[in-house]
Amino acid sequence: MKKVLFISLVVMLAFVSNVSAKETANAEAKAAVINTTSQVIKGIVSDKLTNESLAGAKITLNGQKIYSDLDGNFELPKTDLQKFQLKISMISYEDLLVNVDLQKTKKLEIKLSQR
Repeated sequence: MKKVLFISLVVMLAFVSNVSAKETANAEAKAAVINTTSQVIKGIVSDKLTNESLAGAKITLNGQKIYSDLDGNFELPKTDLQKFQLKISMISYEDLLVNVDLQKTKKLEIKLSQR
């Protein structure tokens, strides 16, 4: 009887500690998501003449490349730098270098000129 009680107690402790560990991991994961979603630089790329959004424009920051989505929107992870330079390029458009100052810029609106 004592063995059964002892084994039951051990199983319950293992279960409780496992549930507690999962809750802690979930809380940490949620905190990480909150931090990463608030730490982005957002922008949109469009044609200078027509104001049409440009899908597939390449945005480069410190060797990291991302592409604008179907609506011309993009998001870059925020850097530790307050000032930096982005390079935006797309087929049949002039490459563009954009100086960004995070203290002055909320959202980037980039206009590309056709060649």
